[in-house]
Amino acid sequence: MTVPAVAAPSWSRRRSRLVAGGLYLGLSLALWWGVWTTSPTTTTICGCGDSSFTLWFQTFAAHALAQGSNPFFTTLLWHPHGVNVLDDASQLGLGLPMAPVTWLFGAVASMNLALTASTFLSAGAMYLLLEHWDLWRPGAFVGGLVYGFSPIVLTNLAEARLIVTMLVLPPLIVWCLDRLVRGTPRPGRLGVALGLLIVAQFFISSEVLVMTAMACALGLVAAAVAGGLRGELTAARLRPALTGFAVALGTAGVLLAYPAWFVLFGPAHIAGKVYPSANLGANGVTALGFIWPQPVSAAFTSFSKRVGGYQGPMPSSQYVGLTMAVALVIGLACFRRDRRLWLYTGIGLAFGWLAFGSSSGGWLPWDMFVNAPVLENIIPTRFLLVSFFCLGVVVALLGDHLVRRLRAGAPGMAATRANGVGMVVLAIMLLPPSVYYATLVPLTTERVVLPTWFQTVAPRLPPDQVLLVIPAPFSVIQSSMTWQSENHLRFSMAGGDGPGSDLSFAGRDRLAQQLLASVSGEFVPTAVTPAGIVAVRRALEHWGVDEVVMPVEPDLPSYDQAFEPVQAAALLTAATGEAPVRQAKALVWRVAGDRAAPSLVGASRFATCVAGTMIAPRAASACVLAS
Repeated sequence: MTVPAVAAPSWSRRRSRLVAGGLYLGLSLALWWGVWTTSPTTTTICGCGDSSFTLWFQTFAAHALAQGSNPFFTTLLWHPHGVNVLDDASQLGLGLPMAPVTWLFGAVASMNLALTASTFLSAGAMYLLLEHWDLWRPGAFVGGLVYGFSPIVLTNLAEARLIVTMLVLPPLIVWCLDRLVRGTPRPGRLGVALGLLIVAQFFISSEVLVMTAMACALGLVAAAVAGGLRGELTAARLRPALTGFAVALGTAGVLLAYPAWFVLFGPAHIAGKVYPSANLGANGVTALGFIWPQPVSAAFTSFSKRVGGYQGPMPSSQYVGLTMAVALVIGLACFRRDRRLWLYTGIGLAFGWLAFGSSSGGWLPWDMFVNAPVLENIIPTRFLLVSFFCLGVVVALLGDHLVRRLRAGAPGMAATRANGVGMVVLAIMLLPPSVYYATLVPLTTERVVLPTWFQTVAPRLPPDQVLLVIPAPFSVIQSSMTWQSENHLRFSMAGGDGPGSDLSFAGRDRLAQQLLASVSGEFVPTAVTPAGIVAVRRALEHWGVDEVVMPVEPDLPSYDQAFEPVQAAALLTAATGEAPVRQAKALVWRVAGDRAAPSLVGASRFATCVAGTMIAPRAASACVLAS
């Protein structure tokens, strides 16, 4: 007996898209309710941590476009050597198109808009892919929900990591590949479209592009093997697909030739690992975490909030719930003849296994790739992006099969009843994670705060000024990148987070960078010695610093203040040989022009000057100079 097609909903295809898109948009707005109901130009996750990083690059893209400068390189950070922007998490593919929003309303509004749109657009793109396969539309909607609002996306949304949350292009890439494999009368045109999508994804996140390429390659190989075993690979089917692939690679190759060269050989490029000192694979996922949300330790939560991590309760990045897992097992058993189910389940499990990261015994699959070129810089937990893509497809397929089976088993069953049963089953599958993540909505947001000095003095700085800001942005606190961003990049900075914060790249300034990071917010304090004082002095000269600025405002959020302001003041006073000037609630050391000799105070005397809970930064500075 022929299985009847699933009855289309009473609404038209266009109307169903509008309904799905409206629901996705409503959920996205609910996540960011604290932004859009207050002030989207001044309120966001916070002006700290990774939010600062994203804010800065939104500003830089608009700044480079307005100035007509090179968007791939800048000395506004890590002055004077600069930053290879394409080596960083720069999201140029978002910052440049959104430049008008940044110009008109500021980087905070631009970032908020992009973050809100990221889940809405990603889920919508997934829905269009599943609808293209003529799957049951409520199931396609849930598939888009699972992908666009997945746990790994929500976790990164809470840290404002646009490069991980803007996932609109992978479903479109798969859509193009699917059309080419199935056969299309115009493979050249589709190949150009695929090539342009690859280029766009490169400029949003090369990390996501690499993972997408890995997953697509695995899927194409598996499909080719299965097709070959069944004798389905014919010249008539292969020719348009190969033509489209060749055109796509040619298009992407031509357009990415210069950017790829810039990444590999351009100014300030990084060869090998982006963070050589970090073990990116150490904190992978856990098997239990998929079934039960693992709580984050109180100590880590406290430290994260202190330095500028997400200020609300951090959600699990992998929790799907027991009902989802059981439903998947039952569904695979019931509909085991569908090769698509096995294909996407297999890819999802493979990438979920990679997400476990590396092991001390070398028994996890990521251990084989942890030192491989390009792959070595992927954060393993982000492989879950592929797993949740596959989970979205599998959920939609299972929903489609279920409704078809209900119609076939009971021909008299009304379409609405079959649809209703299918929706109930989907709701049961989603219930545990929905209840868990609903408690985290809306996301915790805060008003972006600028210290008084950066509100009043920084806007009047002469051009080409170079500042070292304490807390230094190459420590775990990045708030100064927000302060620079909100001042429209009027000044350059020594330091600036990103790969340069790894001491492996510090070169002759390693000791100075380590000391300044220690007083700013690093984990391990570093003793100040005469050699360290000289190192800081030489680093200030090497970096071309004109002024060192340290806000001293107890009312600022903790993530805007140095861990050790007294030690920082004493160290900088010793290095410059001059006492700081109090200006607009900040201590300022003017180090341009003729400079006094450093005060080479011994380690024991320095410790005496900064000892005691009642010692103030200026008193410690006076003590160092008196020594």
